[in-house]
Amino acid sequence: MRVPGKGSVVWINGQVVPRSEATLPLSDPAVQAGLGLFETMGVRQGRVMDLPGHLQRLRRAAVVMSVDLPTDRDLVRALAPVVASLPEVSWVKILASRSGLLAVFGAGMEPSEEGRPSSAILLNWRLSHLGPIAGIKTLNYAPFILGTEQARAEGADEGIWLNTRGHVGEGCSSNLVVVQKGKLFTASPGDGVLPGIVRDLALRAARELGLTVHEGKVRQKRLEQADEAFLTSSLRSVRPLIRFRARPVGNGRPGPVTMRIARKVEGMRTYTDPARWDTDPEGVPAAGGTYV
Repeated sequence: MRVPGKGSVVWINGQVVPRSEATLPLSDPAVQAGLGLFETMGVRQGRVMDLPGHLQRLRRAAVVMSVDLPTDRDLVRALAPVVASLPEVSWVKILASRSGLLAVFGAGMEPSEEGRPSSAILLNWRLSHLGPIAGIKTLNYAPFILGTEQARAEGADEGIWLNTRGHVGEGCSSNLVVVQKGKLFTASPGDGVLPGIVRDLALRAARELGLTVHEGKVRQKRLEQADEAFLTSSLRSVRPLIRFRARPVGNGRPGPVTMRIARKVEGMRTYTDPARWDTDPEGVPAAGGTYV
């Protein structure tokens, strides 16, 4: 049953409340210092995309940040009423503070965002690959917001970070994969990038297609001389990167390798109805990208 309001409710510490009434105390460490975690997942027709992978990643980050989490069963029960209130194409977020505060909320999004060819700039700053929060999704998100603002101000969709070694890292809200001579090149989690859910699917898809994948050091020159490149993220799936630093990537059009991987990834993603999680904890694969 769908709750009226289309994303108008928030689950917070066991209570479902109208979005307008959901608050965080000023004393909470999430507010004071960004001491907390989050995971953002796509929602399609009442089903959460790639839920098992997101829960696993949330738990790995919780160990680093000393954040206590409830069981997966309780997290999914918290998702259920919020997902039921959302439009058919949406996102939903789990937010967890070190204080023990837990919240779930979401909103609708434009379907056209998925797979749309994109442009990127090189950001002015570098992303540390050495710090304790490198590669995890914390509430200390200011660098990524500032990077996104720089990209938008320069007329691009995404900003690409170099890490402190000077190697290509990731985007502000995406992972980056370079295609050159039919081979894939992408930074590894050891380079400070987020271990993206769709990134991992894309690399697995590439290997299943018989392509060679290199994870590790990626020099800026390789990106600038790429035949193709693409971005991956949970909400936008696989997006061809067709312009970098105001120049075409390859021929400036979505490349054949990118499109083969994008099609295969859509058939690999899973869709979980949180109201039925007890009987379907792994989700339903949606072969060919159809929602089941």
